[in-house]
Amino acid sequence: MAHEIGQYDKVVLHRTQAWHGLGIVVQDAPTPLEALQLAGLDWEVGQWPLYATDGEGNRIAVQDNVLNVRSDTRTELGIVGAGWQPIQNRELAEFCGALAQEDDRVLIESAGSIRNGRKVWFLIKGESFSVRGADEVTPYICASCGHDGCTALRLTPTTVRVVCSNTLHMVIPDQDPADRGRSDRLPKQACYVVRHCGKIDRKIQEARAALALYGRSLAGMRERIDVLSARELSSQQLERFLVEMYARHFGAIPGNPQDAKEQRRRDQSMSAIAAMVRRFEDDRPLAGTTAWGAMNAYTGWLQNDRPLRGKDVERAREKQVHSRLFGTDAERSLEAFTVALAL
Repeated sequence: MAHEIGQYDKVVLHRTQAWHGLGIVVQDAPTPLEALQLAGLDWEVGQWPLYATDGEGNRIAVQDNVLNVRSDTRTELGIVGAGWQPIQNRELAEFCGALAQEDDRVLIESAGSIRNGRKVWFLIKGESFSVRGADEVTPYICASCGHDGCTALRLTPTTVRVVCSNTLHMVIPDQDPADRGRSDRLPKQACYVVRHCGKIDRKIQEARAALALYGRSLAGMRERIDVLSARELSSQQLERFLVEMYARHFGAIPGNPQDAKEQRRRDQSMSAIAAMVRRFEDDRPLAGTTAWGAMNAYTGWLQNDRPLRGKDVERAREKQVHSRLFGTDAERSLEAFTVALAL
């Protein structure tokens, strides 16, 4: 897989690089419009007509599609239908600012683009809360938008466990009660989607109403975290959980290796499990010997400690920007949370 941050991408972060491990760091959390400038997102999406040729110089216009093009670099962003309306980066920033209630001020934790501008995001910071009186968790809303024709504007609630920066996407709390605690029934991720049609300003009030879901999702998440933080685990339960999650996401661990390849896989697996156990032990003053600690031991390893593959380590690290918020690691973290509830 190619790396996600391209030649023309930038990332701005509030105070520390712990969130992504790269980017421009600022000490004061910027407003959405300030973040727009700092992250180099002050460009527009133009739409160019398309033509087809037969190789002999004959050319005809393509009526039903256009090419999205980045205005500052003329980078191709994606082919879309002629009725597809771009949501400009400035409109997205203004959208984030308009989500403020009363006299509140929307502040941004991180913002940037990936794939040379094909996808952009603004991470809106919420009010932190504490688990077990010591373990700080901060809720966010990730406002992301794609210019490639494949991604709508999405508002995705997510949380960050500040001590190690591993992320956990929120879940809708009105899951069927019969399914609660069942690891084979994953709860749905809370997400509000705005399609690329019509004007963005017409959708702000609808989005504000939809974000009431975020409040319910956050309340439900806090209840579940309380359950996890109160559930003590034995060393055997911890090991079973870590082995199960590793096997689910990276393949079964060979019990009796038959060749050198299987032996290498077993050695890698055992090294990963040992790293998770060390993280669990190091985290004990905050999380205790609980299911909350076990879940964070796994997601912390997954998002922060897992060895990076490939010759270009820096590029491999950059891929984590996309995976934590939008990709595979986000899905794996949500599944680990759900499995931990069933311990």
